[in-house]
Amino acid sequence: MVHSSDVCQCESFIRYEKTFGVTHFYSIEGVPRTGPTNVTILNITKHSALVKWTEIAAEDRLGFLQGYRISYTDSSRKKSPAVTLNASVTSYHLTGLKEKTTYRVQISGFTNAGEGPLTLSQPFSTPKYDKGELEGFVIGVCFSMTLILVFAPLTCCLVIKR
Repeated sequence: MVHSSDVCQCESFIRYEKTFGVTHFYSIEGVPRTGPTNVTILNITKHSALVKWTEIAAEDRLGFLQGYRISYTDSSRKKSPAVTLNASVTSYHLTGLKEKTTYRVQISGFTNAGEGPLTLSQPFSTPKYDKGELEGFVIGVCFSMTLILVFAPLTCCLVIKR
């Protein structure tokens, strides 16, 4: 339950009253009504991904938000340990992921009263190769083949002449 104070509208006191600030307090703190919104997964590599979200709206917190918990599972349903972050954080870099694996991420907010509901599951897949990694391998193979095709005949010519 949120209690707040507004500026007094009493006519007889209007010239003497000054408001220096407004504060909110909770007589009974609850768990957040919703999870964070706009959960997105960015910069996905074969071993990491960046998770971003929008904070839980003040009217849905039902208490003083202490932080967020990120939980994620891989395609084999193996759940990773939950990551706990403070309330000012709205992004997290997941690391230690397996290549060519599908993951599902969920986030919840929590107050001193407990944890709120999880967001909808956000799936993403890590690639087998990072950007540029496969191209580097192909270039290396092509360069090696070129060297073999150029130097093999030269070596054969030198050996046959002797």
